[in-house]
Amino acid sequence: MRAAVFRGPGEFRVEEIPDPEPSTDGIVIAVDACGVCGSDLKTWRSGRFVRPGQVLGHEFSGRIVSTGRDAGDLSVGEYVTALPYTPCGECDRCREGRTSLCDTALLCSIANGEPGGFAEYLHIPHARRDRTVFALPDGMAAGSGALVEPLAVGVHAVNLAEPDQDDVAVVLGLGTVGLAVVHALAASGVRSIIATDLSERRRAAAAVVGAHVVDPTTDDLVDVIREHTGPGAYRAPAACDVVFDCAGAHGLIDSVMPCIRAGGALVLAALHDRPLPVDATSVVRRGVRILGTFGYDDDFATAARMVADGTVTADSLVSHRFDLDRITEGFEAQADADQSVKVLIEPGAAL
Repeated sequence: MRAAVFRGPGEFRVEEIPDPEPSTDGIVIAVDACGVCGSDLKTWRSGRFVRPGQVLGHEFSGRIVSTGRDAGDLSVGEYVTALPYTPCGECDRCREGRTSLCDTALLCSIANGEPGGFAEYLHIPHARRDRTVFALPDGMAAGSGALVEPLAVGVHAVNLAEPDQDDVAVVLGLGTVGLAVVHALAASGVRSIIATDLSERRRAAAAVVGAHVVDPTTDDLVDVIREHTGPGAYRAPAACDVVFDCAGAHGLIDSVMPCIRAGGALVLAALHDRPLPVDATSVVRRGVRILGTFGYDDDFATAARMVADGTVTADSLVSHRFDLDRITEGFEAQADADQSVKVLIEPGAAL
């Protein structure tokens, strides 16, 4: 089969590699689409996270073409997506239901040790319906299933924060994860969502979902938050309930930290290039919760339902599609926040 192999910073080569065979409890899918994630961009730019020779891509979907004898009732021809990693089910975190923090799941996972989805075919090990593999309806827009994984990241972040419907939530950064958080907040009934990003195109995508969008080049984010909440206690500029950092921009976090109400929360969902300085005394005095969020637990199933029932559609997020031979163009497009929202690589497409 053909696959885009990462050979070092800035370099993919489309190569012929062996077709995968299903393990005893695995399946193989023909990949219809695989999304370009922010972590993929970091690897492509810097070489971080994986070694040369790795096939990247962990946001994927496709149709089953073969199954192992112990893959349960999964059938050839079903349109599916799947978790890119398999929790062990036995460590302390897994027993708590926090499978995203499994002790061993990321030691060798799809696109991190095992081949990823930027290829014509993909092997998914330990396939179990509605646990690791999720069927989606026929007739969906091409690549819809590839949105489930990043959407699950947003759903998990929102579930971790446990917002109420009357809360004021602020989303910093409207890349795929930030937009996933906006979708998850809207689906959970939160009525006041303030979202900011430098990209006009990404702000427009958030506005469609009902967010009040802020252009940081023309509007003061703190003023907008105060318009929604009023001033905070002890001369605080505002009093929002939760801030989701999906940008990793330290200056942006600094500006909104004083706007979080006493007992509110800062949810860190972005990967940061350097340590984040925090006014610890202010955090202590106001009892602000700082929560790190990574991956997803049962949230993957929730995200699959949201895509299956049309709550989130490909039209609402996908801005570009590229075939495998144009993967470098696809990564360049995803890196251009002014022009892109979500980029899909379609290994079997002839675009």
